[in-house]
Amino acid sequence: MAEQKQVGDSSVKDFSGMIGISSKFAVLNRLITRDLNNNTTTPTFSLYSKEDVQGYLANPYTYEKQIRNAVTYIYGASSHFRRIIQYFASLSDLAYVVSPYKIDPKSTNAKTINRNYRKVLNALSAMSIKTQFPKILTVCLREDTFYGTMWVTNDNITIQQLPSDYCAISTIEGNVLNVSFDFSYFDSHSALLEFYPQEFKTKYAVYQKQRTSRWLELDSPTSFAIKVNNDILAYSLPPFIGILRELYDLEDYKQLKLTKTALENYAMLVMALPMDKDGNWGIDLNKAKEFWQNLDSVLPEEVGSILTPMPITKIGFEKSNTGDTNTIADAEQNIFTSAGVSSLLFNNEKASANALSLSIKADQSLTFGIVRSIEDAVNRFIQSQSYGKNFKVTFLDVSPYNRKEMGDAYLKAASYGLPTIAMYAASQGLGQAELDAMSFLETEVMGLQDMFRPIQSSTQMSGNTTSTDSNAPTDEGGRPQSDETDLTDSGEQSAEQSSDWG
Repeated sequence: MAEQKQVGDSSVKDFSGMIGISSKFAVLNRLITRDLNNNTTTPTFSLYSKEDVQGYLANPYTYEKQIRNAVTYIYGASSHFRRIIQYFASLSDLAYVVSPYKIDPKSTNAKTINRNYRKVLNALSAMSIKTQFPKILTVCLREDTFYGTMWVTNDNITIQQLPSDYCAISTIEGNVLNVSFDFSYFDSHSALLEFYPQEFKTKYAVYQKQRTSRWLELDSPTSFAIKVNNDILAYSLPPFIGILRELYDLEDYKQLKLTKTALENYAMLVMALPMDKDGNWGIDLNKAKEFWQNLDSVLPEEVGSILTPMPITKIGFEKSNTGDTNTIADAEQNIFTSAGVSSLLFNNEKASANALSLSIKADQSLTFGIVRSIEDAVNRFIQSQSYGKNFKVTFLDVSPYNRKEMGDAYLKAASYGLPTIAMYAASQGLGQAELDAMSFLETEVMGLQDMFRPIQSSTQMSGNTTSTDSNAPTDEGGRPQSDETDLTDSGEQSAEQSSDWG
């Protein structure tokens, strides 16, 4: 996902029959994420005030970069915000199945389908979906839009994240958002050009010849954008930008409590001068000062003292114990409420199993919607290849929180004859690429079905199992036959009927 550099052999190889795509990229022996000896850029983010964020939200198109920087800073500074983002990103297992697409099963060549099916599975395995795609989900949930491009080789497909400040959505193709890139980026970051695919070098040369066109659309299907708020394409609007106000309030409450606690550690001693009924001092002023100075010299720093001729009345601003509330707890509750997430998920003492389950189901709809956009981008890439035009990838609505529920549903459907065995396996973490391979390994190679044979007992053996006579009658199963003396009346009748039928 980081910036990457192309090095090694420059010969071009085909990726499982890939046409028109791999020819643009050289084989990658390794990917360099950054050059530490020539690192000229250091990302920095600013803590914007609550008023600044409110002003930015009034004009999100103009302040798109500032809004993105604000949520990126909060993502690192606030554990509450980070947990919410990571929670939503984990609401999909990214389990998928590959199925035929636009074919007639009665007239299709099974060998051709099987060969191309294997190529599709190999391409998806090369994408490392389980490790790369959660990063896409995290960026989308934090910033709203992920801009990416692919490095495609004969055995690997790596998705590289593009700098969001220099990307924009220009067109929609195949229900997938295309990316336009501001190539003036390399005017000030020329050293980074070698960290990008060959397409960027070619189009940057075009931009240098005609400076009037700094925005150029990247090639599809290798470049794409995934957006949470796909009904707003002109600018990015982080889906959880609304809770920044509550996060600022929480920090303010913490500071107030810290100040209150610090003040409670301080005390003051008041020494009042005595006075008689006629208004005369009961002690000489100089002598009183001497006593006060003696007292003040032995007091710790947290305790102050004062000498006064009149009484002092304490005026406090503490809340009474009656109806007192925990403002920090309330502020934390407001964060999750504003995010639309049940606080039951995050260490709430009033957690209810039923309420928690319903809350997670509602939250999954947001993550599953993003996964659907990723699904479209993957299918556009797969179906652009000669081997993948008759296949499609479907991501299942499965998460760690509903894996058993969905698995039971797929297994029940399979028991009635529906073709959901692959879906059941995928929901349990066994993808199609490993399904038949593991079956072959365990049965043909390792022979586990014979190695781990259950111990036989009388309930699993027939009455004639131990007979050595080849002509003796055999029984397929069941317990040994009971002695006639042990049979009941109904049992004797059943035995007689069985003998007559035999």
